[in-house]
Amino acid sequence: MMNMMIRLLVTAALALASVSAAHATSRIDTVAFSIVDQWGASPDMLLYNSNGLTRIGLSSAASSLGAYTSRYSEGNFYAGLFELTVHAGYYVTGFAFSGTFEGALDVASNPNGTPGNGYAFNSGNIEFSAGSRPYGVFYGEHTQRVDMLDGAIPFTMSSGHVSLTTDFNLSLQGLIMVSAYPSVTPQYPSGIDSFASLRVANPMLTIYTSAVPEPASYGMLLAGAAVIGLVRRRRRPA
Repeated sequence: MMNMMIRLLVTAALALASVSAAHATSRIDTVAFSIVDQWGASPDMLLYNSNGLTRIGLSSAASSLGAYTSRYSEGNFYAGLFELTVHAGYYVTGFAFSGTFEGALDVASNPNGTPGNGYAFNSGNIEFSAGSRPYGVFYGEHTQRVDMLDGAIPFTMSSGHVSLTTDFNLSLQGLIMVSAYPSVTPQYPSGIDSFASLRVANPMLTIYTSAVPEPASYGMLLAGAAVIGLVRRRRRPA
């Protein structure tokens, strides 16, 4: 277990250095907000934007959060810092990060069909948080984790209802680790390859927004409420 943790830390450090070296800024503008990915290695994609619902495909996360191997260990690390600027006249009512963990594990069988003595392992961890700039935190490090996954598990991390008119940051970090060791037999001393893989498919940010009602609209709402209250009072039996 300790060797595995060391490999995870070394992989994360090397991958983080490569992210810094491959720095690219990705910006998306909508009528309600602008969002800039300061650490993305490739541009993000605006998938949908209508009626207060915006979906953004995270291309850099999709390319980074995945690994596979037929021998020994592989891993990848992703870090995204999204600076969100709320435009005047709008507020953000919620946000979410979603995707699907997809993994495969295959330990090589012996030539006679009996179970081999190899090993296959995968592990993935995603952390999602949000905070007001520069240092505040109001949605702290919600985590999704999988281990030994042979299949697919969709996930969503959601803020629930908020009401934000000030600028804030979204932070996303993920680590993928896979290992596979061959099945060794007297006939095959170099081993028969096993296989392990894991990735986050379709990583996506969803932002919910709404227009701030104009003062005139507030006045009309209050007037309407007053009229309804007056009618209800008049209908009460004496």
